[in-house]
Amino acid sequence: MGGYGWPELLALITSVGFGIVAAIFPVINAEAYVVVSQVSAAAGPVPIAVGIGVGQTIGKVLLFVGVRRGKGFPFVRHRKARPDRPAGRFRTWFRAVITWLLNLVGHPRWGLPIVFVAALAGIPPLFAVALLAGATPMKLGRFAIVVLVGRIGRFVLVALGSNEIYPWLI
Repeated sequence: MGGYGWPELLALITSVGFGIVAAIFPVINAEAYVVVSQVSAAAGPVPIAVGIGVGQTIGKVLLFVGVRRGKGFPFVRHRKARPDRPAGRFRTWFRAVITWLLNLVGHPRWGLPIVFVAALAGIPPLFAVALLAGATPMKLGRFAIVVLVGRIGRFVLVALGSNEIYPWLI
């Protein structure tokens, strides 16, 4: 029976680090990392998928907490109060859309399913959903668990899918 050794542990730790960076900077693609790691046979699908999933969850929780408590951080510069101007058509529409999205993500019935679909399918983008969820009364623990389950599921599917497609490319 094959077990997990040092290469798998190193792959897991590296994947967690890459997942954190990819969660905070969305231009870094975690799916590409999973596919390349499977094609290069760096490690099996489980350590890579779990590592990326945990790293992505840590990164999204950092975004969530950053929105929720961001004004209290000492390194955040506070803007001076500006005189209120009448809002134009676009600004009024944009505020209405953001309010609708905040109400939808913050709704007790629909908030967590939206987060789960975003974590598993990527629609809507989890980056935006994490930012919106941080501005709602959603519980941090529930958010983190749903993101973790969805992200690990997503990356296990990507890893297994790349393992099945790779032999066709040779």
